[in-house]
Amino acid sequence: MTSNTLPLTAKSGPGAMRWLWLIAAVAVLAYVPTVLTERAIFGIPLSNMQLLNLGLTQVNLMLIAMLGAMSLNYLTGCAGLISIGHAAFYAVGAMTAAITGSQWGWPFPLVLLSAGLAGAVAGVLAGLPSLRVRGLYFVLSTFAVHYIVVFLFLEYQFKFFDVVGVPYKAATLGAFELSTPTRWYFFLLPLVALIYLALRNTLRSREGRAMMAMRDHELATTSVGVDVRILRLKAFSFSSAIAAMAGALYAYYLTNVTSEAFNISFAIQFIAMIIIGGMGSLPGSLIGAALWLLLPSVITGFASQASDSTGLVRSILVDHKAQLVQLIFGMLVILLLIFAPGGIAGMGRQLRNRLAAWRGQS
Repeated sequence: MTSNTLPLTAKSGPGAMRWLWLIAAVAVLAYVPTVLTERAIFGIPLSNMQLLNLGLTQVNLMLIAMLGAMSLNYLTGCAGLISIGHAAFYAVGAMTAAITGSQWGWPFPLVLLSAGLAGAVAGVLAGLPSLRVRGLYFVLSTFAVHYIVVFLFLEYQFKFFDVVGVPYKAATLGAFELSTPTRWYFFLLPLVALIYLALRNTLRSREGRAMMAMRDHELATTSVGVDVRILRLKAFSFSSAIAAMAGALYAYYLTNVTSEAFNISFAIQFIAMIIIGGMGSLPGSLIGAALWLLLPSVITGFASQASDSTGLVRSILVDHKAQLVQLIFGMLVILLLIFAPGGIAGMGRQLRNRLAAWRGQS
């Protein structure tokens, strides 16, 4: 009897621990808005520096950026299709949201759905050059798509809203209005989790494995009967739909955007996110987006503390704060490309493997 129950206990132990960790993580994430709005934890006041100068607005923008980073990592890291036109799909989503939401008055859920559909169509059109060209030529085609879409957004903005930018109505879910950062947080957090699970399940499917095989060896994938042309277009469509939805959310959250918001720097930041977090890693996308969006706020907090200081510290943290942020990110990208091409997520995997090997030896 004992010999039959021991394996069951051994098997159920790790599963139970995973559920406990999951419950703990959900509890912590649910408590985050209370901490950041009340600036206290369990009634104990916290200083701005103890909270790393973070607010709920930065966290919400981080969650939206996570959607963009995951969609680009799905396209570039998992499908092997390098694109520098990701801001274009954000712009497609923002423009679609302006037409359907601000002008036509559609409800917010339908606006998001229409933005995703418009992004999917734009993704298929942007992916068509991948059927004929490769490498640098394809990268340049996505570069061209970026400028075409931004030009269309600019023309749309000037025709209907002039230079003041495109205004967006308040996002509502039935009678529930997303009027505060806390409400936005509890809407965006489950959405990011659902998109993450959808992408993860897609990658674990037969078609997802074929897509990653296409990334690693296209000729071998074709030789086993996989139509890589259809896979490329599907990858572009799925990735662009998520990016367009993120663009609509970004526009609604800011309440007003201009075409300048979707410049080439906006597109490059997503490439940096997936390099920092880890190419081909969905958790890496989350890590890269969090680091990219939150680190500047942390540095700003240190700069405010150093505002009364003099000498080199003030020169670096206060007078050259923007240059310091760019230097940190630039050095981080270079060091990761040289010493850890798998990004922070790859470093985490290596560390777990070494700990597992050490435990096995001991």
